[in-house]
Amino acid sequence: MQIVHPDDRDHVRSEMARARKATSSYEYDFRILCGDGSVRSILDRGVVRREGGGEVTHLCGLQVDVTDLIARTVVRDPANPADTLKAVDDTDSRIGVGDVLDVLFDDAPVGLAIWDRDLRFVRINALLAEMNGLSPEAHLGKTVQELLPDVRDIEGLNAVFREILETGEAHRDVEVSGTTPAAPGEARYWREHFFPIRTDGEIVGVAATVEDVTEARHAQEQIDVLLHELNHRSKNLVALILAISRQTARHQPEDFLEVFQSRLEAMSAAQDLLIRRNEDAVSMQELIRSQLPHFAQLIGDRILLQGDPDIVVPGNAVQGLGLAFHELTTNAVKYGALSNHGGRLTIRWSERSAADMLCIEWQEHGGPVTAPPTRTGFGSSLTGAMLKSTLGAEIVADYAPEGLKWRLDLPRGCNRS
Repeated sequence: MQIVHPDDRDHVRSEMARARKATSSYEYDFRILCGDGSVRSILDRGVVRREGGGEVTHLCGLQVDVTDLIARTVVRDPANPADTLKAVDDTDSRIGVGDVLDVLFDDAPVGLAIWDRDLRFVRINALLAEMNGLSPEAHLGKTVQELLPDVRDIEGLNAVFREILETGEAHRDVEVSGTTPAAPGEARYWREHFFPIRTDGEIVGVAATVEDVTEARHAQEQIDVLLHELNHRSKNLVALILAISRQTARHQPEDFLEVFQSRLEAMSAAQDLLIRRNEDAVSMQELIRSQLPHFAQLIGDRILLQGDPDIVVPGNAVQGLGLAFHELTTNAVKYGALSNHGGRLTIRWSERSAADMLCIEWQEHGGPVTAPPTRTGFGSSLTGAMLKSTLGAEIVADYAPEGLKWRLDLPRGCNRS
């Protein structure tokens, strides 16, 4: 009461007392004093809640600042030249409550509609009419089924209407979907709140607020897909790490920690590219460079990268190819072209559009004389069998005396991971 204008306090007290005696609803207006000294006009409108015995327990309402909707007539006051402008008494110039509610209904930031007991539109605001793709006038006197036959489960929607008319209980957060003339053939989703309209205690219709949540629904679906993909990739990643640890321990137990760590770092570098790009593909050139961090100064001199920089690797092939490049680099440092001061490495990649194929060639020159391995280790599996099984790739490794030649052909449509 402290913020109520002093001239309106008795008015508010009497209106509150009258509201307690009301059958079902109340409505009155008053003014308040703001902290900065300004005066605002408030419309208070709501319903009366009673216990089973009829005793009032709550006044549930909405207070709306309607200052800007109140018209004031300004005239000159000849008797007071120093104060040349004077407002006429508010009671003669205020917009009627009905006009205020019209403005609130029409300018609300959500769709609004009212149906009678026959479930026919009796009022709809412009926003909801626009959502439906029909004029407001076209709705009047029609049912949802007549106007929007492509809304899904109309019978279920009608059942909600009938239950509200029978019980007087509101239904909130009802999801409605379907197509409308506003966007034929495009599925849309709406979140709607339905509640009864009462006059003198009798339920005379149903009202609803409607919000188009199609974009939010699609965003949630995308999040669900990404979470599913993340779960799938995480499981694959864990399985790959376990396989790497087991195979490294079996074949290279003497330097397990060093080798295992280097392989994990290769996987991490490839994963970083996917996360940083925020896409389901990575540039081939970036992927190769990520596996040559200690030899960046040799790129362009002893290491030649030849390929279209716009060619990308699909996301499900990044980890496998990254590990393969890491193993090839490790072998080149230990036994091949990067193990001396004169060797060279050329990495080429290209696309064959006719076969929809990604082709990669790894060729070493000038290193020690190369010979085929005497046994097949895990490194050979990473550059061979594993890529064949997970990506459907064709791989040829030629241990020619002048240097290793390794070639991979990856069908774009045959990725299996």
